[in-house]
Amino acid sequence: MATTTSQPTEHRSTDRPALRDFRQEVTDNIVQMLERGAAPWQKPWEPGASSLGVPFNPTSERAYRGGNAIHLMATGLQRGYEDPRWMTYKQASDNGWQVRRGEKGTQIEYWEAKEASDKTQPSPSDAGGDAGTGSGNEVGAEKSRFIHRVYTVFNAQQIDGIPSHTPKQHPTFEAVGWRADSE
Repeated sequence: MATTTSQPTEHRSTDRPALRDFRQEVTDNIVQMLERGAAPWQKPWEPGASSLGVPFNPTSERAYRGGNAIHLMATGLQRGYEDPRWMTYKQASDNGWQVRRGEKGTQIEYWEAKEASDKTQPSPSDAGGDAGTGSGNEVGAEKSRFIHRVYTVFNAQQIDGIPSHTPKQHPTFEAVGWRADSE
């Protein structure tokens, strides 16, 4: 389920509740973790100990990025999740999995750049004549708008029926030694 938000305006009615500042909530949460000495992006001395890896969506196989990745890692640490998989209710349902009753989701932001439709692009006749006679700024200028959505995602540990997560096993690093007799 997506929630589309709009930017606040100066002429807002006083009877409506104030818009939620999602980014400030995420920032405050991460600052509180840092003050307690926990940084979700730091690798522990013992790999695997309290390390979830990068949060990703198992239905799209795409890793979350930027602030969403840090926010989901921090939330996972706070709630004790040992699984890096996060998805929407619909994505879980589409795969035959069920979010447990009473589970609380975590909200993430999604920004999408949309090109303006052809109807909103000025035509050469709207620009006052031939395309070569104008200043060059009004015709053919690419205009885009940003769509902001907030999605609620759930960790795999909040979902029944999802197969268990098997982390990718990376080979251990072996130093290549230099041998004196190799010259």
